[in-house]
This record gives sequence, structure tokens and C-alpha cells, in this order.
Amino acid sequence: MSRPLAHPCRRTAALLASLLAGSCLLSSALPSPALAQTTSAQPAAAPRSIPLLQTETNFNGTPIVYPKGTPQITARITEIPPGVRTGVHTHQIPLFVYILGGTLTIRGENGESAIYKEGDAYMERTDWHEGVNEGSEPVRLLAVYPGEVGTPLSVKRAN
Repeated sequence: MSRPLAHPCRRTAALLASLLAGSCLLSSALPSPALAQTTSAQPAAAPRSIPLLQTETNFNGTPIVYPKGTPQITARITEIPPGVRTGVHTHQIPLFVYILGGTLTIRGENGESAIYKEGDAYMERTDWHEGVNEGSEPVRLLAVYPGEVGTPLSVKRAN
């Protein structure tokens, strides 16, 4: 079941929808591939994929474990303003992260940390940790949770 987008993401969703609609209109205005092949000696462009990540473990080395209940995929864009902390939390399900902008520091309980910048992709750790934006610009990240119905995306530590 889809949920409505949270307010900060509406502009991004609207932009993506506009880009998709524009590309569909543009592609319908262009000659068909068959016509292009008869009028041009240039080879047709082919799709290409750029791998972002392929791993069997979270970034701290623990194995990725898939949920066993009814699957539910959640994808969202999260924004973290400069100087803001996520609070100590954990994830009971796998979490793929792609940094769209800014620099994010992830700190584990044992003092270890990792820094991720725009263009970085990683599998989030599932032990207790905290994200911090120590930079001067907002962090924007795409988070994809291959989870299950009824399992929270994250759990905050009780004070």
C-alpha cells in the first residue's frame, strides 16, 4: 500500500514526475528507432548501468539478513539540516543509502565512524548508531528499505 509523500518530498516527487512526463513527450516527438536506422549511419544508443553497490554485508561487516514476513519496500528521501543529529537508533531491516548531497557522518557505539559524501552508496549498519551532519549544507539521501509489513524502519534508543 502506498502512503502519501511527506511535505518536504513533494517538490522532489513533482520534479521527478515532470521529468518523466517530459521525457515521454520528447520521446514521442522523436522519430521511431526503425526510421532513425534507415536515415542515419550512427549506431543507436544503448542503455547503460552504473553499479552503485554490490555487497553481502552492512558497512560494518555484519551480514545482511532479509525479513521473513510479508515484504514491504519503502523508498524515501531524507534531509538532515547542518548541525542536526539523527539520534541514536538501529534498523531491524536492511537499509540501502545513496547520498544525493552533503556529507554525513555515521558513528557507532564503539567510537568508530564513517563519512559519506555525495555519490556514495552503502548498506546501513543494523547495530546502534547515529548520523550527524557536521557540514554547512543539508544532507539529502535516498533510503531504500527492503522490509516487511509491521516492522518499523528504525527504532530510537529510549532515554
